[in-house]
Amino acid sequence: MAGAKLSPRQKMINMMYLVLIALLAMNVSKEILKSFFYMEQSFIAASANIDQKNATTMDAFDKKMEENAAKTRPYFERAQEAQKITGEFITFIDETQAKIEEMYGGRVDGPNTPLEAADRMEHHANYFVKKEQGKNGEDFMNRINSTRDALLDLLKPDPQDTNITIKGLDLYNEALGACQLSAENEVSEGLNRKGWIEENLEHNPSAGLMALFARIRNDAKTLESDVLTKLAQQIDATDYKFDKLEAKVLAKSSAIMSGGQYEADILLVASNSKGQPTIKVGGEEINIVNGVGKYSVSAIGTGTKSFAGEILVQGPQGEQSFPFEAEYDVFRPAATIAATEMNLLYVGLDNPMSISVPGFTDIRVGTSSGLSLSNQGGGKYNAKVDGSNREVTISVSVTKDGKTKNVGSEKFRVRRLPNPTAQLGGLPNDGLPKPKAQVQAQSTLIATMGQGFAYNLTYRVTSYRFIFAPARRPATMVSGSGGALTGQMRSMIASAKKGDRILIEGIKAKEAKYGFQANLSPIVITIR
Repeated sequence: MAGAKLSPRQKMINMMYLVLIALLAMNVSKEILKSFFYMEQSFIAASANIDQKNATTMDAFDKKMEENAAKTRPYFERAQEAQKITGEFITFIDETQAKIEEMYGGRVDGPNTPLEAADRMEHHANYFVKKEQGKNGEDFMNRINSTRDALLDLLKPDPQDTNITIKGLDLYNEALGACQLSAENEVSEGLNRKGWIEENLEHNPSAGLMALFARIRNDAKTLESDVLTKLAQQIDATDYKFDKLEAKVLAKSSAIMSGGQYEADILLVASNSKGQPTIKVGGEEINIVNGVGKYSVSAIGTGTKSFAGEILVQGPQGEQSFPFEAEYDVFRPAATIAATEMNLLYVGLDNPMSISVPGFTDIRVGTSSGLSLSNQGGGKYNAKVDGSNREVTISVSVTKDGKTKNVGSEKFRVRRLPNPTAQLGGLPNDGLPKPKAQVQAQSTLIATMGQGFAYNLTYRVTSYRFIFAPARRPATMVSGSGGALTGQMRSMIASAKKGDRILIEGIKAKEAKYGFQANLSPIVITIR
């Protein structure tokens, strides 16, 4: 526009165009900055709810300490340590945020208002990344990760403390799987460990940095809440809980061979029962040994038999009656063979089996080739098939009076384990277009066997390739490890338009218990 001699009128028109372009750019920037501020305020509002939940959990700890201090103290001390760790971390975040706010002249009109220089980034970029001060960024990232690890470690077992009932890593793994407090490298392939710092601290306007601080506080408080809740639940994890009085009939066996003897224990299950009850069956009192009624009757014929009675006990308001009834089946011996999960066996899995013969404890189990059984006790077995046969057989025999008799057999189909299905969060992998809001709400790839699969197999995604294919621009591919989407991937989704496609391919998953490796079918999502 300045390459030739222009008239005053043309110069004025050109200047107006420049001003208009500048105003448009400023409007876009202001909208983005306003969104950052609203996001920060949303995190602050959510933080109050988390604080209230944590306060309620600690109140429950205080009550438990009053009721049983010896049993509660080990968990209470860990809960206090969790609060201390989180409190020190929040203080660190607050102090860092105060430094950044001071660099830009503070807030417009006091707390919970926008920054004076919400679009600036040079001061905090120097603070976190500049050579002389670059350690600030590393310290910030390391502090996030060390706080996460310290909180999660409170859910690990302590072999030296016999008062702690936490024996395995289930609680730790559950909390780790749900934890959002992390400053690991999630930017893009090829960046070093400073990728997180550059993406989140250096190239973020000051308003965006305030929202990031608020989100990190919430992530820390959420993890603290999870730790507190799990510790509180462990206090009574091994206790027997009673909330009412009721009659119970405990039979040694409800399956009686014709001509055999039916035996049952009838007792009152109570939280504080000190009196000797009176137990009647059919109006007649039965013998009582240590508060347990001993009932015995001959099994005659076959079919369903029943009996009823009452337990009389002296309660706070006088004698109370607790009626009961029970039934049992009388039949001739027959083998019962059943797959406890389903009617077929999968290659490579522990297939739980229940094998029993009513009325007999001495039973023998035989198998055909390609099948092996391991006895777990109590009539429970694990069946393993090698896939050499498409069908296997289990046979059962019993020994009575020195004679062995085959009482039954059953055939089972053998199948290989199907591959799991990949999903983006809760979105079904059905190839149908999806609303952008639903896609944005997902953050993790999962591998599922589907609700209809009987076995509890846990597959976790280990790697994948994320391809963003806009309708009018070249496609971009980013590789990911683990199941979580990276920040770059989420940004691509946020920029998607109607008709744009997201392809996730090369998905690999591993099963936690057996170590099975699986290549999953790709996910194709079209933005609706």
